This record gives sequence, structure tokens and C-alpha cells, in this order.
Amino acid sequence: MGELSAYAVDCLVTGTIDLEDGRLSDRLDTVLASPLRDVRLEDLGDGHVVVVPELTLEPDDLCAVVASEPRGDPFRRLHTRTARVKAEVGPYRIEGTVHGTAASDPIGRALRHDSWVPMTGVTVMYRRGSEDVADDVETLLVNRHLLHHFREADEPVT
Repeated sequence: MGELSAYAVDCLVTGTIDLEDGRLSDRLDTVLASPLRDVRLEDLGDGHVVVVPELTLEPDDLCAVVASEPRGDPFRRLHTRTARVKAEVGPYRIEGTVHGTAASDPIGRALRHDSWVPMTGVTVMYRRGSEDVADDVETLLVNRHLLHHFREADEPVT
């Protein structure tokens, strides 16, 4: 079992998920629906909290998921090139770093990645009620299918 913290379109989601001896990113890429246990849903509009013992979510129910342990095999890691990007997914504005192989464009690789784009050194900005919130996250998996915008951080908005 592993902890799951996620950003849905209208709420923040926390709970536990069965990782079946794998990484969270592998689980999200291969399983269509994932049952969560001990689920807490916090509404972004008014902050009310709903707690349920179990809930099954489809991947497209989630805009982004905070990556958690276990991490991948350190011996399989490659030297990467990085790029700072800004993204919008659902009500969230995200800024972080994407990675590509030494010979590839990190942004192009991110957009060709599986359904979930991994980002590091991330800040997730959103509104909760009347409050502006900025969460700093070490590693975030962003749902590529729900992306509104994805561009280099220093690229002008058009």
C-alpha cells in the first residue's frame, strides 16, 4: 500500500492505494481504475471535507498526482537534459522541470510520454475558496490528456 495525494478538477484527494510492488507512475499508466482506501476529498470551492472508506477513480478523474515512494531503480536512471515548463491542467497552474534523454528535447519527450508526464521541483498554484494556494512538490505526475497549456517557462504567452 502507498499514500496517494492528488489534484482533481474540483477537489484535493488523499488516500491509500495498492501499488502491487511497483511504482505509483507504473500503476497509473497500466490500470484503468484504481480503488483508494481511507479517502479524504477536500472541495476547492468551499473547503468542506468528505471522508469515505473506499472510492474507485478513473485516471481522467485526476489532473495530477504527487509521486510517492517507492522510487524507480537507481541503476536504470539516465543522465537527462532538463527544461523548466509552465502547464495548466484543470484549475491548476503548474511550474516545474521536465526531463529528456541527453539526445532528446525534454519538452517533446514529455508530450510523447505515457499518459502521465513526470515533473520535478514543482509548484502547483490554485484557489481554495477565496485563498490563493501554492504547494511545493518534489515530483508530480501530470495527466497529459487533461493539459490545457504546456510550454517553456520563459516562453511568452500568446
